[in-house]
This record gives sequence, structure tokens and C-alpha cells, in this order.
Amino acid sequence: MSEYPEILTLAQAAALLQVSERTIHRMVKRGEMPGMRIGGQWRFDREQIKALVRGEWRPAEEPLTQEELVERETLRLGVDRPETLQEMQRAARKRLEEDPAD
Repeated sequence: MSEYPEILTLAQAAALLQVSERTIHRMVKRGEMPGMRIGGQWRFDREQIKALVRGEWRPAEEPLTQEELVERETLRLGVDRPETLQEMQRAARKRLEEDPAD
């Protein structure tokens, strides 16, 4: 069992990452780290912090593309993506590029 809860306080997030609370606060303000103010206090999702350390977390301004989401889930689940799905996605992208909506 982990010594940290699923939702962390600012102090717990700093302790988990072994940095100061001020560093955490600066990173969140710059959008370099996930966090949310709840009731005037910062809270952090432990899994998102771990994803940040693994280099898997992205700021909200850079959402994953559909292709990236499919690829990530394919790897996570350890399954092969059907070739027909890939072909359908390529064809849809090609149609959009050739005939953009007015």
C-alpha cells in the first residue's frame, strides 16, 4: 500500500517529488504540472504526478490527438489495432484535407 493518498496536498506532492512547495506552486502556475485549486487549496492527482515524472503528462493546452490516444491505449492493453481502423482513419483525414468544411 502506498504511503500517499490518491489525492495529494501541496506538501504531499512536494514530498513525493522531493522538491519544495514553492517549486510545485511555480510549476503549476506555469502549466508544467497538473494541479487544481479546491476550496482555496491546491490538490494533485497522484497518478498524474507519476505520469509527469514518466514524461507521459501533457498540459491541457496540448490534448492528445485521436491517433495518439488510440496508440497509447493499444500499447497499454497490449492488443493490435485492426488495420481496417487505421485505413478508415487515414481515409477520413484525407477527405477532410481535400474538402474542408466552409
